[in-house]
Amino acid sequence: MSNLKRNNAFLKIRDISIVFRNKGKKLKAVNETTIDIQKGEIFGLVGESGSGKTTIARSIVGVQKLNDGAIYMNDVIIAGRSASLHKLNSSITLKLKDFENKVYSVTKYLKYLLLDLKKTYENNKNLSEISKKEFIKKINFEKIVFIDEMYKFSLKIINEIVKNQERIVRFVKNIHVQIPKIPLELEESILHKQNQVIDLIESIKIKVEDIYKTTNSFIDKTKDKENVNYNFLDLMSNLFKNIDYVITNNKELIKTINSAKVIQYETTLLTAPVRIKDKKLPSYYKKVYVSRKDFIEECHSQLNKIKNSNVDNKEIEIINTFIRDFWSESNINYSVCKKIINYYKSNKLNYELLDKLILKLKNTDYENKIKELVASRKKMSDKEIASLDEEINYIIKIIKRDVVKDDELLDKYFSWKNISINMSDDEIKNLKQFIEFLELPSIDKLVKKSYVFKTTSKKIQRENRRNIQMIFQDPGSSLNDRMAVEEIVGEGLINFKELYKSDEVKQEYLNYYNQNNNVKINDYKKVKYKDIKKYLILKSIKSVGLLPEHLSRYPHEFSGGQRQRIGIARSLILKPKIIVADEPISALDVSIRAQVLNLFKKFQKEQEITFIFVAHDLSVVRFITDRIAVIYHGQIVELAEADELFKNPIHPYTKSLLSAIPQPEPSLAKNKKSFIYDPSKEHFDYIFDLPQFKEVEKNHYAYLNEREFNNYKNIKKNNER
Repeated sequence: MSNLKRNNAFLKIRDISIVFRNKGKKLKAVNETTIDIQKGEIFGLVGESGSGKTTIARSIVGVQKLNDGAIYMNDVIIAGRSASLHKLNSSITLKLKDFENKVYSVTKYLKYLLLDLKKTYENNKNLSEISKKEFIKKINFEKIVFIDEMYKFSLKIINEIVKNQERIVRFVKNIHVQIPKIPLELEESILHKQNQVIDLIESIKIKVEDIYKTTNSFIDKTKDKENVNYNFLDLMSNLFKNIDYVITNNKELIKTINSAKVIQYETTLLTAPVRIKDKKLPSYYKKVYVSRKDFIEECHSQLNKIKNSNVDNKEIEIINTFIRDFWSESNINYSVCKKIINYYKSNKLNYELLDKLILKLKNTDYENKIKELVASRKKMSDKEIASLDEEINYIIKIIKRDVVKDDELLDKYFSWKNISINMSDDEIKNLKQFIEFLELPSIDKLVKKSYVFKTTSKKIQRENRRNIQMIFQDPGSSLNDRMAVEEIVGEGLINFKELYKSDEVKQEYLNYYNQNNNVKINDYKKVKYKDIKKYLILKSIKSVGLLPEHLSRYPHEFSGGQRQRIGIARSLILKPKIIVADEPISALDVSIRAQVLNLFKKFQKEQEITFIFVAHDLSVVRFITDRIAVIYHGQIVELAEADELFKNPIHPYTKSLLSAIPQPEPSLAKNKKSFIYDPSKEHFDYIFDLPQFKEVEKNHYAYLNEREFNNYKNIKKNNER
């Protein structure tokens, strides 16, 4: 759903999922939804009861926990958390293993089925003809249905893997621009590996689709012509042929799965935390590199051999150069070097102590530099000390890695030990590149540390509660019958005292008081906070069309429309940036609805408040909203500007909702045809051809697969002729 993303969106909903549990079962109320909403926009969320629209609204307000994904306001997380690439990749790895186990199980099951069918054939080979009904009884039809269902379930697993892969690619692509600390090479390495896996998964999916179609056609499962006779040998021959085809393809499928598992494992490792990477790195180092300890020991061994033989002094000089300029646990005393640098950093130089410390140093180039520094009693600038400190930190890092990567040193070592690596040059190059990527920081860690994905503080969470308010569906039950209107509207001010205690509000109240009273107040100190609070409450109820005398009344004394106005006033007094209106007019009379809708339009223009308008009545939504998203079973199926959606509905579910709008003119209502939405008929091929959010027309998106998209384009071309 990356197509729904808009630049500089005020509210960003990213891949949110909400799952409810009931008696051990999981119900996905919202399914990986991504939407961008602009500041000052009235955004409509439309769907039938139980579609998930209110659940999304509640998650924005913060009263519904997200199982996955995140919601951002002004690029700051207000709900959920950023995606963990390691968790997503680990999930893909587990699904691949699960899928592999099912393929192995089915292959084994098919072999047993084949043996049973051979016995059936031997026992009945004298039969010339048999009815379909009798044939089904003889061949153990339940086993064939089971195999068919297993491949159908396997296709669902693959589709879940594909969705996760697409989500990872969406998240990683251009992330270095958003988070500069993430190196471009890390982003490219992850995308490269992900694309490798995607290609393999696509080939797996094609194979499984082909096998599923074959198993699905083992035998006609319908009751049509079940009493018609067929040639028994022909039926058995066709069945044997199809099963043999499936078994052969399964073997190829398992090979492809194993290739995918290897690359997926590497992809998961690339996105893993540093502690996991560090555990796995040594096993990769051994394949193409040498440990520093082994190298320095071999240098000394070769030196001893050369000294006892008539070899050119040039070789001795080369090895001595290696030893002098080589860092390893045994070759450099880095802890003493670090201690000396720390003395210089603290400006507490005790040369008597430093002279004793340099005696513990060995003869590497860096140690000799430190010896000269101490011996010369030279004063160092902060920049020079920082440079030495950076160098020793780098040396320590290299020693801890305990690996030799220099090609010249490796060639020497391999020639000394007479070792050859049984890999092609391309394989060695790719493995070395992969090791370099593994040594890069953890992308999840960099993401969590970034400003965009950082978890919000309690202070910001408190501010978000004020910035996002909700107007409820039932105005009666959302108001406390034991509180007067003044208490109800002013309740939010108790928690956010800064709204009536700031100098700006004091000045506003002074201006209002002095304009409406003969006795003027010129001193801030004479202003009472309770008077400011009363002024703000009065201002809020007046803005929604209520009167000052209403402040002392209770909710039961008002009509439904007036009670909804009180609810709106209660939200507005906190000066929110977003108001979520959950079917705010469904409980109101038709005559009152227009008044409430006009209030929303008014506050949108005056205060640039962003409204999320939840409803199931499309005719009302068209009047008030700028854009509409249609949701079905937790999935956004269409999104467009209000007028465009009504003129050109694309998704079948949207068409069914529009056809359900009542027609007030009886003569027209008689001729009106309702569109009945049947997902099983409309989307029969979703298991093979996954739907995606596509921009079908400019700023008009629909959840379609390739077949549906092409059908729409063809119909449009024909209409234009």
